[in-house]
Amino acid sequence: MSSERANPVTISDFAAPPIVEQIQRRSLIIGLVAVAACLIGAFINPAQFFRSYLAGYLLWLGISLGCLAILMLQHLSGGIWGFVIRRPLEAATRVFPLLALLFIPLLFGLHQLYPWADPAKVAQDSLLQHKAAYLNQTAFVARAVFYFALWCGAAHLLSRWSLQQDQVPRASLRDRMQGFSAVGLLLYGLTVTFSAIDWVMSLDPHWYSTIYGMLFMAGGAVAAMSLMIAMASLLAKHPPMSDVLAPGHFHDLGKLLLAFVMIWAYFSFSQ
Repeated sequence: MSSERANPVTISDFAAPPIVEQIQRRSLIIGLVAVAACLIGAFINPAQFFRSYLAGYLLWLGISLGCLAILMLQHLSGGIWGFVIRRPLEAATRVFPLLALLFIPLLFGLHQLYPWADPAKVAQDSLLQHKAAYLNQTAFVARAVFYFALWCGAAHLLSRWSLQQDQVPRASLRDRMQGFSAVGLLLYGLTVTFSAIDWVMSLDPHWYSTIYGMLFMAGGAVAAMSLMIAMASLLAKHPPMSDVLAPGHFHDLGKLLLAFVMIWAYFSFSQ
C-alpha cells in the first residue's frame, strides 16, 4: 500500500478567502482618507495633531505587540486555541516595519509632546536636569530603533520558521520556535515596559509608575485577542476556515479574552 495520500493538502488549500482582499482594499481607501485628514489637522493645529497621532499610533502598535506576545505564548505552551489563529497573529506582527515607518512623524513633534525635549523647560526644572541622561532626544531615538529592530526580528523569524514547518514539518522547528519564544517573551516584557515609559509616561516626567508597562502589555493582549476573535468569526463564514473553526475554538478564545480582561482590570485597579 502506498503511503502517499490520494489528495495531499497543500498550503494553497488554505489561502485567504476573497473577502480578505475586499477588506484590504476598503481599508486602504479609509487609510488614505485618514492620511489626508491628518495632514489637514497637522496644518491647522500641530500640537493637537501630535497628541492625537500618538494616541492613535499607540492603539495600533498595541494590537501588533499583543499579537506578538500571544503568538510566542502559543509556541511556548501549545494548544489548538492558538493554532487556529496563528496565521492572523503572524500577519498582525508582520506590520512592524510599517509601524516603525509611521513612528517617524512623532520625531518631528518631540518638542511639542515632551517637556524634556524642550531645552528652555529643562533649564528651569531640576528634575528634568536629573533625568537628562535618560530623557534626551539621542537616547530616545536610539532606544526606539532598538525596540523596533527586536520586534521586527522576532516577527520575521517566527513567521519564516512557521512557513518552513508548513512545507516540511520537523520537530526541530517546533523546538526552535518554542525556545525562541521563551527568551522572546522576556525581551518583549522589557521592551514594552521601556517603550511605555519613553513614549507615554515621559509626557509628564514628574509622574511615575512601577506597573505602567504591565498595564500596557495587558491592554495590548485584550485588543489583540479581541481582533483575533473578530477575524476568526469572519473567516469561519468562508472556506477553508469554515471547515476548521468550531464552536469549541471560540469558547477557548473567549475564555482567554476574559482572562486578559481580568488581568488588565487588576493592573488598572493597582495603578
